[in-house]
Amino acid sequence: MEINQIYPDISFGDAVSNDIIEIRNILRDMGYSSEIYAQEISPKCLNYIKPLSEYKGNIDNIIIYHFALLGLDVTDLVKRLPDMKILIYHNITPSEFFNGYDSYLSHLCSKGRDELRSLIDHIDMAVGDSEYNCHELRKIGFKQIEALPVVVDVSKYADYDPNLAADLRKDDTINFLFVGRIAPNKRQEDVIRIFYYYNKYINSNSRLYLVGYKQVKKYAYELEDMILRHNLSDKVFLTGHINNKKLASYYRTSHIFLCMSEHEGFCVPLVEAMAFGIPVLAFAAAAIPDTLGNAGILLH
Repeated sequence: MEINQIYPDISFGDAVSNDIIEIRNILRDMGYSSEIYAQEISPKCLNYIKPLSEYKGNIDNIIIYHFALLGLDVTDLVKRLPDMKILIYHNITPSEFFNGYDSYLSHLCSKGRDELRSLIDHIDMAVGDSEYNCHELRKIGFKQIEALPVVVDVSKYADYDPNLAADLRKDDTINFLFVGRIAPNKRQEDVIRIFYYYNKYINSNSRLYLVGYKQVKKYAYELEDMILRHNLSDKVFLTGHINNKKLASYYRTSHIFLCMSEHEGFCVPLVEAMAFGIPVLAFAAAAIPDTLGNAGILLH
């Protein structure tokens, strides 16, 4: 028996793709034959991900289908496969967060939730990677549901950039950090507002680093304009997408992890911040209370 995984679009470094790879490694360590199949594969992942067109299905196999966005042809294929099917639901950002910013992303999210409902009669077991996601699965009609948190391998941050770390530590500056794609549901503007107050009224020797790729360009422009209007150009920095070595440097040198996101299906950076021993302040929304537990301070 093989236990294989399917995901429409494997990217390098994103939370869902990392979770899929870690699950594959665990299954292999347990002695199972296990591969990952995807329709779209990042060039950096070609050596260990197989094209979905190569998978033919087998009644003796188990397929794990990861669902985080509209799957279209991939979802149709999964429905037709003879394998036993497990769905892992990573949640889909509600479409209204993208209204006025990115109509295409809004459309994908809206249709993705419709597509999720269409899988109810084709799935043998549904899995949510947080209790919040399990609740959503129950609400729309899935029956056999289990919770399985995201597998987070913090050992990949063992190596860091000493030059960057030294630069971040200079002048005994207090460093605020948030890690996550630049998108409206992440509410980076609220992080900036809180930092602005702290920097102006409490400690001017402070900086804020917003680490993550600019998924929604119009929202990123608004943040950049906000930074300019508040005279924070030398205090607040949008780093864009960075590698693990650089990210480890930011985690190592930060004094507080501040998350004001209004929608998270799990929020892996919370776990990473915990692993580095950084105090965490987080807005108590969606799956954040599930993930953070009592390891930080929840803001209401």
